[in-house]
Amino acid sequence: MIWNMRKLDIKDSIGTLIVLTSKLMEQAAEHEIKNKLGLTSSQWKIILALNLFDGLSQKELADKIYVDSSTLVPVIDKMETSGLIERRPDPKDRRHNRIFLTKKSESTVDSIIKIILHLRKALYRGMSHKDRESMRPHLKKIINNADKILDKTQSGRKTREG
Repeated sequence: MIWNMRKLDIKDSIGTLIVLTSKLMEQAAEHEIKNKLGLTSSQWKIILALNLFDGLSQKELADKIYVDSSTLVPVIDKMETSGLIERRPDPKDRRHNRIFLTKKSESTVDSIIKIILHLRKALYRGMSHKDRESMRPHLKKIINNADKILDKTQSGRKTREG
């Protein structure tokens, strides 16, 4: 097939379809969790991350939910005021805090997971388990290839800067 370098198929490109799928799945989860539990997207992602890795630093938490750590400050402040999380001094470095779930937020974990599992069932309607599983290695390969490209770019940047 000869590619026309002046036109890029965005509508049906795999990358566009992956991004659109991801965004729509996230928007559906945000909508359902906000309506049923009153939690914002950042709040429920923080709760799920801390459920798996309680006691993270703000930077570690930001990395787990793929956001910039500075954007978490107001969210964490609000969650702490609402009693959903608590900050505790890091025993290894008292200048920093570790973030923990409270009983109040722990009680929402099962509800968040239930909503997400229900959404997955609805979103995967018409797809067999075999079809879904056959996509997994392909998506992982794309992720690994992108990681390799980013590693090269970042190591090259460090070399030029250093």
